[in-house]
Amino acid sequence: MKDKGIVVIGNSLRLSECELLHSFETFDPAQWSIVKHTPKWTVEPGRIVGGGPDEPHHGQIFFNEPVKGDVVLEFDARILPPSYHDIVWFWNTRFGGSSEPWSAGYLGCLGGWYADMAGIEKLPDYKTSAIAPSFRTEPGRWYHIVSGSLGFEHFIAVDGKLVTYFADAAVPDPSKPGYFGFGIFESHAEFTRLKVYRPHPTPRPLAYLPGSKVGR
Repeated sequence: MKDKGIVVIGNSLRLSECELLHSFETFDPAQWSIVKHTPKWTVEPGRIVGGGPDEPHHGQIFFNEPVKGDVVLEFDARILPPSYHDIVWFWNTRFGGSSEPWSAGYLGCLGGWYADMAGIEKLPDYKTSAIAPSFRTEPGRWYHIVSGSLGFEHFIAVDGKLVTYFADAAVPDPSKPGYFGFGIFESHAEFTRLKVYRPHPTPRPLAYLPGSKVGR
């Protein structure tokens, strides 16, 4: 796939120019851990599948090895029918104590309780920080997702298009390790072809051009 790049307000990003930290052509069950609740998770060579048609629980699965600093995830995912709920993923997640595993981090979601929207939540209180309306998820359809953090900018791009974004000055301490993984909530979802990058974005000057029109 040609790397056309993603423009995220103050930065532009080409994955081909980023440092590749992990490339999961196959998934090893020993490298992944279920966190908090325990719905059905299957780690197979070519995919991770969470939940099922009648799965009533909220669950997450994380890669065991932490990463310091910002990361950007690239992966393909789909909701498996007859489920129609969410596709969920996590990045820059810091773990706290056993009673509340998360002390910081971000959650991206397509569908779910957002209905026909996409959103980003901030941990540990799951504060909804960004919502993109008019994004309808279709069960069975594959989505190519690129999502993560570029300093204080956090974003979701789907099928090469920026879907939602927000700026957060209170970013997690980059010197502390963070984890990445996937989640479900009363859903049945499949994740595959995961790559994890350390981003090297190019700053974009934010200025009006002479003669330009606002909103053009």
